[in-house]
Amino acid sequence: MSAAASLLGVSSPTISRRITELESTLHTELFRRNHTGVILTKAGDALLRHADLVADTIEAAQNEVCSAANDSGTHIQLVCSEAIALYWIAPRLAQFQLSNPDTIVDLTISDSPSDFHDLAGDIAIQGLQPTESDLMVSRIGRSHYAGFVSAEWEKDHAMPSSLSDLARRKALIHSPYSELLQRSGNSFPGLDMMRRMNTLETMVSFCESAIAPALLPTHIADRFPDLVVCPAPRSPAIDIWLYHTPRVRKLKNGGCFLEWLHHIFSVDQSEWFRQVDVTRMC
Repeated sequence: MSAAASLLGVSSPTISRRITELESTLHTELFRRNHTGVILTKAGDALLRHADLVADTIEAAQNEVCSAANDSGTHIQLVCSEAIALYWIAPRLAQFQLSNPDTIVDLTISDSPSDFHDLAGDIAIQGLQPTESDLMVSRIGRSHYAGFVSAEWEKDHAMPSSLSDLARRKALIHSPYSELLQRSGNSFPGLDMMRRMNTLETMVSFCESAIAPALLPTHIADRFPDLVVCPAPRSPAIDIWLYHTPRVRKLKNGGCFLEWLHHIFSVDQSEWFRQVDVTRMC
């Protein structure tokens, strides 16, 4: 009670009185009191679930109304997976910003597609195709994955010659990529033996330090050219999906930003995201 009172900025007796009034209105007991505090009854738990839904609906309405009111604004919220955000978009975003100084692009790194809605995103780039009918969706490329080692690691070890070999050597794998493979039915033997890690930056650091091989997106070689690609067969590639709300086209420079995103993934700019793995063509 005291914690609730502190959060709402009222006294504990006020909280107790309001709960009593609510229970009287609903003709049911919502809390069971004891010497340690209060716990929800079955009715209280049911009411809490409905209250959470109401709160979510109100928040969604506020976000939608604010979005509609800001259609002529200059703020763009981009929610992007870590592999693409850190190693492709972020290093190039300054180019767009310099050409469009009156546009504010807020880049949020997340591998959870649900964050697009939770964060009221305008544009998302993810490895999973959305199913919502109100979104504009396009496939802008394909992200290929390969085993990488450091030159120092290669001096003391035989290069992995298969995905199973990488697994036996406890290769590092990005958790979101592993989960995406399992969800899409593209898992491979030995996947569960690999060491999952939540951040690519840590994986790259470990790989560079010769701690272990790492299964990484091939475009990472653009930033870390000293890493050595293993000859082992490639792990499954994933499609790169760009999707956005209809309002993006109404935003000032919204259409321009979408065109810029498509451009930096085009073959004219790089071959990393082609349908075929360019590291296999070298």
